[in-house]
Amino acid sequence: NATTHPFLRLAGTGKIPKPLLSQWLSQDRLYAQSYVRFMGLLLSKIRLPCATPTSTPTSSTSTSKQAMNILIDALTNIRTELDFFENVAVEYGLDLGPCSSSSSSCSSREIPEEEEKEEEGKFTTNTATPITQAYIDMFMSAGSAATSLLEGMVVLWATEVCYLRAWRYAAGFLDSAPAGADADADGGALRNRFIPNWSSAEFGAFVDAIGEVVDDLAEEVGGEEKKKEEILGRCVRWWKQVVWLEERFWPDV
Repeated sequence: NATTHPFLRLAGTGKIPKPLLSQWLSQDRLYAQSYVRFMGLLLSKIRLPCATPTSTPTSSTSTSKQAMNILIDALTNIRTELDFFENVAVEYGLDLGPCSSSSSSCSSREIPEEEEKEEEGKFTTNTATPITQAYIDMFMSAGSAATSLLEGMVVLWATEVCYLRAWRYAAGFLDSAPAGADADADGGALRNRFIPNWSSAEFGAFVDAIGEVVDDLAEEVGGEEKKKEEILGRCVRWWKQVVWLEERFWPDV
């Protein structure tokens, strides 16, 4: 399951060894780096109408501003998150470098050097696993010109709410095993630093705020009923795609 994977239970009980945690974190960092471009693509979809100071803002104007604020917050958060990754890695001796393409547990695929570049509409890296690359490709698709802001925000909310629920599930195991550097296979990185950060009330409030913008954007979908159903149907398909990828993003344990 995307939010109750066995990896999460072992993480909550301090049983994830450093090599496995390092491999997963290296992929999560690639995901986070692609997230930056995804936020940029979503921001480019926002159109703030020109209005005089005396004009009364419409609901669509208000929602656009809310979406803009959320996306700016998301960029700020991900910059903090990337620094957090590096600081905790140094503190606990975790290796966030590239995985070996021969490592079965990392499931890397090797890409020729000439393909190791950013192409229009697609980000490639020779350290991404197939699932990580699929996630990156989904972000680029959800941010493309053919995709609405609503759909892109649904993808953003889906990724964040799955992540929050997953780590809150892991947090439920924190008190079920002895704590401490000697007791934890990773020295305590997950239970002391990562899990509290990813299951926090602050993160939960951020996810809720994204959900509110999604609801407001959905309320503003106009046109014929059939057209509305088509758009909302695409949103459901995006949600299902995120859940499918999330379940497979966790390492086998």
